[in-house]
Amino acid sequence: MVSHTVGPMEAGKKVHRLVRQLLPGVPLSGIHKMLRVGRVRLNGKKAKPDTLVAEGDVLELRMAEEDFAVVSKPTRKYGGVPREIDVIYEDETVLAVNKPMGLLTHGTAEEQRDTLANRVLAYLFDKGELGNSGFAPAPANRLDRNTSGIILFGKTGDMARELANGFKDHTIRKWYLAVVKGHVKSGGKIDVGLSRDPQQNLTRVDKESGKASFTVYDPLASANGTSIVRLELISGRTHQIRVHMQHIGHPLVSDRKYQGGKVIRRPAGSMSENAGRGMGKQQPSSRYGSNSDAEEPKYLLHAAWLRLPMGDVLHAPLPVPYRQQLLALGYPEDVISKLESEVPE
Repeated sequence: MVSHTVGPMEAGKKVHRLVRQLLPGVPLSGIHKMLRVGRVRLNGKKAKPDTLVAEGDVLELRMAEEDFAVVSKPTRKYGGVPREIDVIYEDETVLAVNKPMGLLTHGTAEEQRDTLANRVLAYLFDKGELGNSGFAPAPANRLDRNTSGIILFGKTGDMARELANGFKDHTIRKWYLAVVKGHVKSGGKIDVGLSRDPQQNLTRVDKESGKASFTVYDPLASANGTSIVRLELISGRTHQIRVHMQHIGHPLVSDRKYQGGKVIRRPAGSMSENAGRGMGKQQPSSRYGSNSDAEEPKYLLHAAWLRLPMGDVLHAPLPVPYRQQLLALGYPEDVISKLESEVPE
């Protein structure tokens, strides 16, 4: 007999769904038969398929442990999902990934779409770190498709909740790099409400009834009618940086949706080069997905730094296309390297 204690991430599931989760190698007809003949018991009693389980409940499966060892192995191979992810930092409980531009952060896992979340699941599956406990690592934060940079994943349920709380109470801080139109002479704080129009996929300034939104910005360099700014998000609304910078008259360069003008094109014959790596407890990386030099950014917005509650700072280097665009705009290589090396306070 096999005994399983219901954990916090499994609480609220129906018995038949939990059994299917625990026994991925058993066909659905076999699951129903086990329930029907009483080979599944909940807290010592015959389990009903639609009963909701609670944390601490004990589910008993009347089967040999050697059989359980076979049918409990995940069968999903994540076929067709690329394994390539740019790992910035990884330990037993946390995974930090540098999301490339052009890639969705997450989607519906069953669809096997090429999203960062699915790439991470495939990566962990191949490492043997995906079990049948009911917990699947998911992004603790998200970035828009055309924004690159740091995404955190909790590899355990406890860490996932800790990271979610860290973003919610702002003990995890995050900074972005952006290229905007105009010469930003001094820094400041933007405090203006935002509201979302899902039909138009637009975010708008709404001083009357918009959600409170705060962005702190500091100019780092200027060239040819543009500025590189570092921004800290105090709140995390959709398109917040893009709308806030438009609001103060400095929309992101090439951001057509928010009056940023035409897309910048690389000059003919420009050569790509590897971006420098970051600092701290970080792993070697190569260029993956749309961080390759074949892609051109729609606008230049990159989640470059993230400070964890214990004080450690993670850094995601600029993608190669971003560095090329900055060079094309007239920013010297040493300026680009310097602004990346300065850790925000």
